[in-house]
Amino acid sequence: MKRRVILPLLSIFILVVLVSLGCKQDKGDVVEETDSATDSQNKEPKVTIEVGERSPAFPGAKARFTSLEDGDVLDDNNVSVVVEVENYELGIQTDTSRAKEIANSAKGQHVHIILDNDPYFADYEAGVPFDIGVLDEGPHTLVVFPSRSYHESVKSKDSVDIVNFYVGKKEGEFMLDESKPTVIYSRPKGKYEGKDAEKIMLDFYIINMKPSDGYQVKYTIRKNEPDAVEHSITIKEWKPAFVTGLTSGEYIITLQLLDKDGNLVEGPFNNTQRAVTVVAK
Repeated sequence: MKRRVILPLLSIFILVVLVSLGCKQDKGDVVEETDSATDSQNKEPKVTIEVGERSPAFPGAKARFTSLEDGDVLDDNNVSVVVEVENYELGIQTDTSRAKEIANSAKGQHVHIILDNDPYFADYEAGVPFDIGVLDEGPHTLVVFPSRSYHESVKSKDSVDIVNFYVGKKEGEFMLDESKPTVIYSRPKGKYEGKDAEKIMLDFYIINMKPSDGYQVKYTIRKNEPDAVEHSITIKEWKPAFVTGLTSGEYIITLQLLDKDGNLVEGPFNNTQRAVTVVAK
């Protein structure tokens, strides 16, 4: 009699446990799939900034202002300049794999002309007057260096030319003192859309310094909205860096020159901000 009672009860107990476990397992699978789908939909791409290698060099490449000299005083405030290049060809595509990886100009190789630390002008023709615009009276600084079609600068202390000049009258101090360590902002610039927004180059030019002397260049990237997270990289070599994972919006890019102790090096060019727009896929 006892066996007849115990066995059915035991069977019922086992059945209840199995059903209960089965229900829990089914419910757990559904929850896990839902959570996974939610994360996939809401999670933003991870922002990464990494130092890259320089593109192949152009030995002897130079850019020079031929229409201006240091200390010139211009009577006309509507200024244009003429740039000549040596050992470098403008208007052609730079033949490297990087040209397909980042934003690339269809007009080809060019020079970057920077006036008073403003965003650069791109000049694609040598020996032809290039309009800079109507300038205020007083001192001004122009910088020029060769750029590949994808805007990576040709990095050599002999490639760059700097001219300090006056408009109207010979008064005031120039922004750039060539005898002092200086970093010059080049990229990023403007608007990046679609594929160009996937990988964005950070590039700069250095004057009268070597990273081996202990100087460091710091880029900081912050979305232009309240409580945005900052992303930064400190570069100890004269190399470009590349940022990926930026979502659509406006970003404030800050470039700073730091000494070996991490302190900001004084100078008008050494703490520069630019606004950049990203339109991601």
